[in-house]
Amino acid sequence: MLDQPSEGHPSVILRTLLVVAFGLALAALPPCAASAGVITSPVSGVINSGGPGFGPLSNTFDQSGLSAGFTSGVTDFDTYLATNPTHNLGFEGQEWFSNEGTSSASVTYDMGAVVAISRLALWNEESSGIGRLDLFGSTDGTTFSSLAANILPFDTVAGEYPAQVFAFTEAEVRFVRFDMSQCPQPNAGAGILFPACAIGEVAFDVGPVGDDGTDDGGPVPLPASLLLVGLGLAALGARSLRKA
Repeated sequence: MLDQPSEGHPSVILRTLLVVAFGLALAALPPCAASAGVITSPVSGVINSGGPGFGPLSNTFDQSGLSAGFTSGVTDFDTYLATNPTHNLGFEGQEWFSNEGTSSASVTYDMGAVVAISRLALWNEESSGIGRLDLFGSTDGTTFSSLAANILPFDTVAGEYPAQVFAFTEAEVRFVRFDMSQCPQPNAGAGILFPACAIGEVAFDVGPVGDDGTDDGGPVPLPASLLLVGLGLAALGARSLRKA
């Protein structure tokens, strides 16, 4: 049987150095992009303009009227929406309408804490709905910045209506303001065009705060200089082995 090389043998040293270099190379790779998050409902909301309207605003984030529910903050966003959950046509206890005769309205939702949001799931009510939507986000409820402008939800067709998903650059916010205009939608799915803005349900795709692959707390790759050091050590080991 052949003798195993001793711990200090050049071939053992070389293998050790190669393992170190490979590990450093893996560590220096860019971090992976964050995966899809969980579907999350606001915890409260206020009407800024166009109200009080009809029905409490809580109807739009309590899952009332949905064909299938979800566990807020737990259920995977994409998995839930892949089941095509719809909202029924009933108003009482399930939807919110702005004041009759208004073509615009504004509401602000509170997520309860600062969260990282990147997508909106909107069930656009079928007899009034929203013609145009501008989204704004804030961490303090006072200073808002744009999340997405000129969102144009499609007119909901007759029958129970599905969610529409709108993506935007991930932002860390606690408050999300909906500025609605061009209401009602021009083609009412139920054949009844009520002059107001209306929402069936809203929810958001929420991911880990500070874990979006940027330098705001996400994974940080090792400097390229460490990779070069590892490769240099491997080269020196190979040279020593050749001499041996």
